Amino acid sequence: MDLDIKYIKITIFLLKKIIGMTFPNPPVVSLIVESNSKKTFNKIVSFGYTFEGGRPHAEAVALRKVTFKKNHHYTLYSTLEPCCHSGREESCVSKILKSKINRVVFSLKDPDKRVNGSGEKLLRNNGLEVSGNILDEETKQIYDGYILNRKFSRPKVTLKIGSSIDTKIASKLNKSEKITNDQVKKIVHVMRSEADAILVGKNTVNIDNPKLNCRIEGLKKFSPIRIILSKKLDLNLNSNIFKNCEINRTFVFTIKNKNQIIEKIKKKKVKVFMIDKKMFKLSYIIEELAKLGVCNLLVEGGGEVFTSFLNEELVDRLIIFRSNFLIGGTGVNAINLLSKKKITFKPTQVSIVKNNTMEILEK
Repeated sequence: MDLDIKYIKITIFLLKKIIGMTFPNPPVVSLIVESNSKKTFNKIVSFGYTFEGGRPHAEAVALRKVTFKKNHHYTLYSTLEPCCHSGREESCVSKILKSKINRVVFSLKDPDKRVNGSGEKLLRNNGLEVSGNILDEETKQIYDGYILNRKFSRPKVTLKIGSSIDTKIASKLNKSEKITNDQVKKIVHVMRSEADAILVGKNTVNIDNPKLNCRIEGLKKFSPIRIILSKKLDLNLNSNIFKNCEINRTFVFTIKNKNQIIEKIKKKKVKVFMIDKKMFKLSYIIEELAKLGVCNLLVEGGGEVFTSFLNEELVDRLIIFRSNFLIGGTGVNAINLLSKKKITFKPTQVSIVKNNTMEILEK
């Protein structure tokens, strides 16, 4: 196997372990490989990954942990093109150029307009050998939300639906009940840890009273930002979602008004976004979320919200968990009336989850 492919494969394997843990920056993994003068012997001497909160960057961590030797050759491997813009810290390209690194290999060119090939160009112009786009089709699948954010100012949107066999989410209107099994719940909590934000409508808050956080030990601190859509702010402030908002960041999007409840919501450490009525559209809201750094958005309900996202063609992936029973005609549909245009998804996975099923469909 080509050495570059071998080491990039390792970075991609490790990258999958830190998805959802580096918001608001993308997850990145870097390796430093030491070779002898004839390049007949190679070994990994350091690695790094993007820390929680997005800093420090993977390359900086890897460089900090390596001891360079004379008459040796050093290659830095990274899942993403090293950044060349300065922010809170010196750029990764600058740190690489100050080190003894001889060569840089990366998988995906950074779609951020501040980088997007400029990192590679700076390294080359300063005498380093650079190879890019190694296994980039594989990394694109991991960075698809980041790519959408940087290129189209919107996150990747995943609709997660838990329903009966006949796609009902409750046996009757305004009733909260358990539909899927405990194993499904564990999978959903992992999904939440991998998302940057989770979105629901006001009915889900008032009826289902969810916490919308990750409750798996070790992943709790990676709970996503919680987003509530409520045009009239007719929310039950005693709901679970309004508890511990100083720990689990919570945003409410509403239409501009003089509703006195706004101050009560803010006192609970909730950020309220007030939007003009004509701008209260999903396309505008997810664009605002993208500006906050959200690359992967998980939509968990309810039926009205699901339908709106589908009608506006803003869904990139559907994940449907189906229980093993039927509800019938009195039940509440997961999806209500869709627009006349046919909406098509490609099935990519069907799995058995005890006595339930999980279907994944992609645009």
